[in-house]
Amino acid sequence: MASSHPLVCVFLKLPPSHQSVWGIYEIAWIVFLPQLVRLNNAIEATQATHPATEVKKIWSEARARASYKMAALQSVSITCNDIALGFLAFLHTLRTGRGKDEIYRAFLTSTRGAFNLAGIAQAAMLDFREDIRIVVGRIITILSSEGKNITTFTTESSQSLLELATGVEECNAILEEYREAIIEAQRQSLDENDNPPSEEEFLMVQEKWQAYKVIAEPTQYDWPQLKDAVIGDEDYDGPAMSSSDLAESTLPSDFLKSHRFSFWRKFFQRISSAFQC
Repeated sequence: MASSHPLVCVFLKLPPSHQSVWGIYEIAWIVFLPQLVRLNNAIEATQATHPATEVKKIWSEARARASYKMAALQSVSITCNDIALGFLAFLHTLRTGRGKDEIYRAFLTSTRGAFNLAGIAQAAMLDFREDIRIVVGRIITILSSEGKNITTFTTESSQSLLELATGVEECNAILEEYREAIIEAQRQSLDENDNPPSEEEFLMVQEKWQAYKVIAEPTQYDWPQLKDAVIGDEDYDGPAMSSSDLAESTLPSDFLKSHRFSFWRKFFQRISSAFQC
């Protein structure tokens, strides 16, 4: 009769949360892009009655910088796949005994790179938040100095800045959780003699890393399309769709089935239980 007690990992390390991959991607599409579009629409509405060449220029430059910041998140998502491949290769060497030292060192090297890139992405998100805040403030200053009524724009921009700030906070929380998971993975021992994994532990951990590798497959996530959309319509070569349409077309289909437009309710629910031994 099978034991009802949960399996305890005594040797092998578990993968990071799936949020380290799809969580930051979802925030980029469902929070960052829509709020940038919202700000853009508010600016265009103001420009229709109170045109100001300088406003258009500084906003265009801000969107270009924002697109660059999204590239930092893309780099993190790629590292998720890298460390999954590295750990699975390490598991393979535990079975074969061939090249274990080399594979182990390669895995640790990949985790160090992933840890650093996640930190860079956190800083990029803070810069992104601050840059948009400063640019919106400059636009308000320019328009108000001309005695124009910008009450609607001020209200819209304030709400968008709040949404962006919340998104950045949650994104950085996910990135910090990812960095903590990397630190834990780096504690993976090379020596099996002290606490050799049972067959059940080996198979369970292998299955979880394989599932993480599938989730982290780079081809599932269209970061280039996101970056083009962030820049704006004039530079965007993709289909003419709204930000929500773009999000739905580029998020993985399995992801959409369980997360369709329920971001703020479901996103914060942790799935850590799926990663407990």
